[in-house]
Order: sequence, then structure tokens, then C-alpha cells
Amino acid sequence: MAETLVIQLPADGSGDAAWISVDAMGAGTSQPQQGPLEQAAAVAADKQLAVLLPSAVVLRLQSNLPLKGYTKILQALPFALEDQLAQDVDILHFAIGERNTQGLLPVAVVEEKRLRNYLQQLETARLFPTLVYAESDAILPVPATTVVWINNSEIIIRQPDGTSSVSDIAELETIMSLKFPTPSDTSAANNNVLIYCSAEANNAHQELWESLRNRAQSLDIKLVSNRGIGKLAGAIINKPGINLLQGQFSVKTDLFSWWPFWRNAAILLLAAGIMSVVSDAAALFQLKQKEAQLDTAAERILSDTFPSAAGAADPWGQLQSRLQGSGSISVGGPDFIDALVVLAEALDKSSGIKVDALNFRSGIIDLRLEAPAVKNIDAFRQAINDSGRFSATIQSANPTDNVIKGRVQVKAQGR
Repeated sequence: MAETLVIQLPADGSGDAAWISVDAMGAGTSQPQQGPLEQAAAVAADKQLAVLLPSAVVLRLQSNLPLKGYTKILQALPFALEDQLAQDVDILHFAIGERNTQGLLPVAVVEEKRLRNYLQQLETARLFPTLVYAESDAILPVPATTVVWINNSEIIIRQPDGTSSVSDIAELETIMSLKFPTPSDTSAANNNVLIYCSAEANNAHQELWESLRNRAQSLDIKLVSNRGIGKLAGAIINKPGINLLQGQFSVKTDLFSWWPFWRNAAILLLAAGIMSVVSDAAALFQLKQKEAQLDTAAERILSDTFPSAAGAADPWGQLQSRLQGSGSISVGGPDFIDALVVLAEALDKSSGIKVDALNFRSGIIDLRLEAPAVKNIDAFRQAINDSGRFSATIQSANPTDNVIKGRVQVKAQGR
């Protein structure tokens, strides 16, 4: 299955991006890297592209809109959420996810202009994502635990119920004080804190951590490197959030864009098709060779047995017609066809042999022959036996009018 390149755009709108390639299970298949978007484009070939936008530019809400149908929901959603938004809904872009167990519809809201600018930056770098998420969607909720993700310029807080909020890094101490104002109550089921941060941020906030240990039921700090792109990428692959590329930003279907993911299968299918055509062509060639061989054999037997029919345009058809017209034989089985070819080859190898009559019945061919000498008939018999498929037996060989008239019986070996 194709890999996915996950790119994390900088939270402050400037600086380097971070990226990593992951497989379908979210496991990294490359080392995390940071740098300009153009460098990420160099490793994007043959990969699906997912982009994480700074969480601060994407507002996450929930709606109890009872409508069904994607189009109807998107049309009504701006008016249903208008009271919760500080901006004019006409300049905003709305995207939805799947309803949760409470029937609430998760919604992501971003300024159209801002989203368009991000996509333009990516396009300039020759990057064309099919998935665009808020970075907060890649921070998975933990039961009974407040998850705090700290990067260079913002704090992302994910609650146990999946809701998230974003604040400036300068507000970290204030937010923690508001969230945990008093010493921990051991009866509080969700009074636990899990913090993800860099080693530098950890060292800078040691005093705050000590204070939180006294106010939270538990405090766990996990260090991340390379802006945590490895963890974020694995999380968004295993549990995707709301893809912002909906509505007017939907990715247009382009068969060429899917080529990298289907290329190997297409190559195998093409190879199988070519093999089939080659096989059919080889089989047709063999059939044509067999047909030509059969016509040659029929012409040889026909000219000897029915001299008046020599030179017929369709020797095999002429031979079938004359033999079946006698009313004494049945023609058309594979033994007769193969035997006919063997007989013709044996006649070519045996000089002076002339076929007076041919009778085929129950898989056995009886021949009446004329030959200059018995040795000619015996050479004819031996040539048939040398075929490996048929055996010939001389039934009689009598001298008459300076020629030897003989009878030879031909049948498939083993009969």
C-alpha cells in the first residue's frame, strides 16, 4: 500500500516545515526532517500527501443540527453556528466530520482566504495534498486525562471528550492555574495531566511542573523531538480528523493523481495482458502450423487415394467429403487427424509407395498399398512406428503384375 507523507506547517506562519513518511499503520518509514517546503516536495513522489495546519487557524466546534445529507448540512451549518462565531460566515469555510455517539456533529471552521493561502504555498512548492487537517486533530484524547501539547508558539489542550482549544504559549501558566486552581482532589476522575513538549520547553517550565504536581492527581511529561511530527503523523493516520478539503476545496478527481498508487497494479495488469496476448498469438501460430501440416498431409493422401481430386483448393475438406461419402468410416477424431499427418510423413520417407484405399474405423486405419518391393512397405511401416504415437503392422504383401500389393493396419500405440 502507498505511503503517506505528513507535513506539519509552522505554527507562527514562518520558519521551516516538518515532515515524515509513514505507512498505512502510521509507522514511520523515513526519518523526521525539517526545512523549506521545496525539500519536502523532493520526497513526495508516489506518496499520498497529508498536511497539518497550525491549530490556531482552525476553530473546532460541535453542532446538533438535525439535518441529514452532506450538501444540506453544509448549506445550513453557517447559520446554525453564526452566534458562536466572531467573524462573518461569508468569509469562512466549514468542514464536517462524522457524528459522535451523542449525535453531535464535529465542525472545523477556517477563513477561506487563509486556507487558500496555505494551499497556494503548497502548490508553489509542487505539493498537492489530498488531506488537510488541523494539527489539534493529530493530538488524540486520553480518557480521564487533559492532554497538553506545547510547541514553539502555542498550546493545544485536548480534553477527554475530544474537544480542543488553542492558546498562545505565553498563556501557559495562566491556563494551567485556571484549569487546576487547587490541590488535587483524588476523587476527580479526570484530574490527570499529560504534557508533550520539547526538552527545551521542559527545562524552561520546571517550576510550573512542580506546582502542577501538587494540584493535579497525576502529571506525566513526555519529550518529543522534531516538533513531534512522528507522533502527530502516526496519530492522524490511525484516527483521521476532519479533512478541510471539502465543498469548494474538494480535491478534483484526477486519474493521473492516482497513478502513483495504482502504478504497480497497472504494470502487473499490463504484463498479464501482454503475456495473454503473446500466449494467444503463440497458440494461433501453432494452430496455423498444424493446419498447414494437415493440409499437406491431406493433399498427399488425396493425390494417392483419389488422383482425380489432386490439387484441390481445400485438400482436407475434400478428403473428409470423399471419405465420409463412402458411408463406411467416421472422420474427425483426433486419432485420425494425427494419424493422417504421420501417414503423409511416412509416405514421404518411403519411395514408390502408392495408396490404393484407406479405411478408418474405431480408431484403426486399414491401408491397401502398392509398392515396388516388400522392403518399401516395411520402410513405410518402420517410419510410422518411429513416430512414437502410432504402430503399423503389415497384414499381407503379395506380388502381382510386377508390384507388391500389401495391406497395412495403423493404430495408436497401446490399443
